[in-house]
Amino acid sequence: LALHEEWRRDRLAKARGFVSGELLRGVKDQREFVDIARFESEEASQATANDPEQDAWYRRLVGLTEAEPVVTDCRVALQMGQAIRAL
Repeated sequence: LALHEEWRRDRLAKARGFVSGELLRGVKDQREFVDIARFESEEASQATANDPEQDAWYRRLVGLTEAEPVVTDCRVALQMGQAIRAL
């Protein structure tokens, strides 16, 4: 969680086209996370992914995981409801 807070503090303003993000924690396995990052376009997402500072942050994240994270590029197929924030 701390690394994602750092990203929000230090990288968010530099992530061109970033729209929103969520970090979800597994209910059954609290060591399992899903990180969702939304960008205004595939080009904006790729530009962030290609940024050397972003790559350094990602390598730090990988160093904290038990297995290599799975990265999947997706497009919104359906969006429903309001965003819910767990407190």
